[in-house]
Amino acid sequence: MRILYVALKEAIPGHHGGAVHVMEVARQLTRRGHHLTVVTQRRADQAARETREGFEIIRLPARSNFLLFQLEPTIQKVIAEDTPDVVMERYYNFSGAGIRAAQRMGVPSLLEVNAPMLDPFGTKKYLADRALGGWMRRMARIQALAAKHIVTPLAATVPFPEAHARVREIPWGANVELFDRARLKQEQFQRLRAQINPQSKRVVVFLGSFRPWHGVREFVQVAQQLVRERDDILCLMVGSGELLNAMRARVERARLQDRIVLTGAVQYEQVPYYLALAQVGVAPFNTAIHPPLRVGFYWSPLKVHEYMAMGLPVVTIDVPGLNQIVRHEREGLLYPEGDLSALRAAITGLLDNPALAERLGSAARARVVEQFSWQHHAELLEHVLQECTSN
Repeated sequence: MRILYVALKEAIPGHHGGAVHVMEVARQLTRRGHHLTVVTQRRADQAARETREGFEIIRLPARSNFLLFQLEPTIQKVIAEDTPDVVMERYYNFSGAGIRAAQRMGVPSLLEVNAPMLDPFGTKKYLADRALGGWMRRMARIQALAAKHIVTPLAATVPFPEAHARVREIPWGANVELFDRARLKQEQFQRLRAQINPQSKRVVVFLGSFRPWHGVREFVQVAQQLVRERDDILCLMVGSGELLNAMRARVERARLQDRIVLTGAVQYEQVPYYLALAQVGVAPFNTAIHPPLRVGFYWSPLKVHEYMAMGLPVVTIDVPGLNQIVRHEREGLLYPEGDLSALRAAITGLLDNPALAERLGSAARARVVEQFSWQHHAELLEHVLQECTSN
C-alpha cells in the first residue's frame, strides 16, 4: 500500500513518546513492504524533505499548534502528488487536516487516537471548548465519523457511540531490537557504567517524562528513603520534563546527587545503555492527578515496554490496563496506587532476591517480544489499513 501518515503536531526524529511512536510505526510499515510518506511539523534546523530508513518525510511549517487544521489545503496537495491508497492521521484536538483532506479527495482514512479525543469536565481543554462554543467537540466528531476506522490502545478514548463500530484496539510497543541487552556495544556500556555507577551499586531506574502524573515526585520521595537506609542502592532518573529542575533541586538540597542521579534528556538510541545499568525499572504513575485518565488507563506506556524489552522486572501500579501488560509476580510486581510503602517494599524485594528479579525480567522480555513490540503493532495496524482500503 501507499500510505500517507499525517502527524502534524510532531517533529521527527524526536525523543518524546509521540515522535518515537511515529518513527517506529513508519519504520515497521516500511519494513513490511509498504510505501510510506510521513507529514510532520518542521523545526528550524530541519530539511523540508528527507528520506530516512526507506520512507519519505515531508515537514511543513506551522504557525501554531492551535492552527494545524489550517494545513488542510496543503495536505490535499500532498495527497494529489503522492496518490496514497490510504491516509492515516495521528489525532490532535486542533488538527484533523489529514482526515478532512482525505475525505475531500475521496481517499479512505484511518484515525490514530492515543489519548482521549475530548478531555473531561473541568480540565483546561474542556473549559476552552466551552469558550469556543463546542468547536473542539464538533471537530473531533467530524474526524471520528470521517475515518473509516480508528485505532487506539483503549476504545474509551473515543467518546462518540456512533463511531464505536469503527474502533480497533491496538497497543503501542517497544523497539525490541534496539532495547536488547545482547546487542549492546560492551565497550560503550562499560564506559557508561564507570561514569554513572563506579561503585557497582544495585540500580533502580525511572525513565520518561518528568510530569506530575508519571509519579516523579513519588519516585524521588521513595528514592531518598532507599539511599539513606542502604548504601548499596543507586537511583537513576533518565529523561526530562516540567519537573526536572524542581526534582534536581530537591535532590541537591538533600545532598544526595551522587546517590540519585538525574541525567536529563538522553538520545533515544542511548537509552538502552542506561536501562542496562539497572536491576529494576519503576513506573509509579499517579493517575488521580491526571483527569484524562478518568476514561481508563488509555496510555500504552513506552517506558514499561522498554523496561520489559531490556529484561527488567517492572514495579508499577495495579490498575486495569496496566496490570494486563505487567502481571503481578509474572513480569514484575504491582502495588496499590499511592502506597509508597508498598512501592519501596516491592523495589527492595526484587533487589534482595536476584533470582526472582531475573526470572521476572526474562518473562518480561519474552512477553514484550511476543505481544508488545512495534513489529507486532505494525502487523495489527496493517490489517486495519487493509480493512480501510477494501470495499
